Formats: sequence, structure tokens, C-alpha cells
Amino acid sequence: MKEQYDSESGYCRVLGHHVPFSYCRCVNEGLPCRRIRDCWFERIDVGRFIDDNYTEAEQERIFAPPPEKIASILDLIKKAKGDN
Repeated sequence: MKEQYDSESGYCRVLGHHVPFSYCRCVNEGLPCRRIRDCWFERIDVGRFIDDNYTEAEQERIFAPPPEKIASILDLIKKAKGDN
């Protein structure tokens, strides 16, 4: 059950304040934040949570390295222009 820890709250190093687990679980286009293991390992068995709730393909997407900043900027420009 993906929602079992949603009421838990923890400090987000990316945002700089506390957020509920539900945010961390869905922030990445419906998938968990790639830092979810680092932030939650002390409170819950986050490795098991990931294994129990996400396929291998989803886990690859979750933990894929972020795109380079310039690639992200160019992608945003394309989307703004409508050049999808």
C-alpha cells in the first residue's frame, strides 16, 4: 500500500523545509523523488517500500541521474515554444 507512510513528515534537503512522505512519493511525475532513500532511511524501510511498490523499470526512472542543467533548460525552451 503506497499510502501507508503518507502522514509521516520529514525534512526535505531540496526544498529546505518539512514535507509529508506523500510529497516525496509523488513529486517526480507521479514517482518518488530520487533522494527518497537518503531522506527516509532512518524512519521507514524505504528500500522495501520501493521494492514492494514499484517495478524495476519505474525504479530505473526514479533513480536515474538527473539531466544536465543545460539539457533541462533547452527542453524547457522547446516546451515553451511548442516544439514538443
